[in-house]
Amino acid sequence: MVSDLFNKKIQLLLNSKVFKFCEIVSKLYKRHKDCMNAKTILQVDNETVGYPLIQPLQKATRYSLCKPDTIRSKQFLPTIESIATGTPNNVIRQSDAAKFVANLSTLEHNRLRIDKIYKNTRIDTRHLAVNLLSDEAMSPQGSSKTIQCRMQMYKEHAVPLAERVARTALLSASANMKTSNHLHSDLNICDSIRLIVFVSSTGFVAPGVDTELIKSLGLRRDTSRVTVNFMGCAAAMNGLRVACDHVRAHPTHKVLLVCLELSSINAVFEDEVNDVIIHSIFSDGCAAVVIGACEQEQAKDKVIIRDHLSYLVENTEDGIILGIRDNGITCQLSRQLPEYIKTGVGPIIEGFLASHQLTKENIDLWAVHPGGTRIIENAQCSLGLSDHQVADSWEILRQYGNMLSPSILFVMERMLKKRQKISPDVEKKYVALSNLDNATQKTSALTGMAFSFSPGVGVEGILFQTV
Repeated sequence: MVSDLFNKKIQLLLNSKVFKFCEIVSKLYKRHKDCMNAKTILQVDNETVGYPLIQPLQKATRYSLCKPDTIRSKQFLPTIESIATGTPNNVIRQSDAAKFVANLSTLEHNRLRIDKIYKNTRIDTRHLAVNLLSDEAMSPQGSSKTIQCRMQMYKEHAVPLAERVARTALLSASANMKTSNHLHSDLNICDSIRLIVFVSSTGFVAPGVDTELIKSLGLRRDTSRVTVNFMGCAAAMNGLRVACDHVRAHPTHKVLLVCLELSSINAVFEDEVNDVIIHSIFSDGCAAVVIGACEQEQAKDKVIIRDHLSYLVENTEDGIILGIRDNGITCQLSRQLPEYIKTGVGPIIEGFLASHQLTKENIDLWAVHPGGTRIIENAQCSLGLSDHQVADSWEILRQYGNMLSPSILFVMERMLKKRQKISPDVEKKYVALSNLDNATQKTSALTGMAFSFSPGVGVEGILFQTV
């Protein structure tokens, strides 16, 4: 009897253990299943998707960078909140510069080429921090200034110009914040700026212009700073990429991008064809851009940056070479550079557009870097663009010359200001192909491609849209 009672207790104990074991296994399985479901949802939410483009009805072949059902309500798009530009106050006429340079005693071998070279630039005026038409600038003492002396000059001229242009960009962005439904409309613009990207290939100082801007503009002391140097004329595109990556990760932040070049600081007139050419086209300027972010449904009346292009063209290393000498920063341009652009730009940009199911015919706005006559001509030829399509690039070149990195932003600013003046009757023919609720709505929408060239030779660009 005792034995039977003992056996029953043992059986009850075993049943209890088995039940608990089964219960534990069941919980573990349920937890594993929930975890797998969560991973699946996370994978879907983090899936890389493109952004839908809004397009005119009049074109036969229409497109979208993604399928409508892939759009997420919390997908943030980088936006250009404002663009501001500025130049030094010192202006020289190209005809005066040609006469002055032709009379320099140091240019014996290339004197007869100067008049033709300057006329072929199609430049009327240039803005320079240092008056290169002065005897002091062209004297042997002026040309022999050390790199240390020139970098000090760079900072003295760069800080007030950068502050003036950046302040204008911030005021414009602040006005936009007050009139739109913003993610952080309760903040003032200075508190919203959480990153400064400073771009230059013509001057290097640290602490630099970015630190001076934090102080003079009253920005937050915990504002992050990134500098982009020695990327030449394409550096604005690199700066935009950094800014866009930041606001995608931090959509409540804004980024201040400042591109500033002072080629006149490094001017050294030596009796070489390369020096004659670069000093006939290069000039000084500054552009500032405020980059923000918005959700897809808030994109109306904004300029959206859809994607970035970066391509290093094969066997073109000699095309654009930047260097540092004892007496300044130099730029060497290959005679083959126009040919590199003519044969390379078309296929590269067409391939980039094809990756988004676009063609050249889908691009309404072309912002081509105004790097010089042969730069624009060969880019235009390579892409098969009309004179009208590159008219803004020619106009910036005519008025300002090649300011390196700010130049492409000068073109975009001009282009977007013209866009704002389009009458409502013209805008009515545009319609959204797809949006969050898959409903069709009337809006103005133009798709644009902006690009410029870096040492390498690299083609750097952005695909953008005015919505």
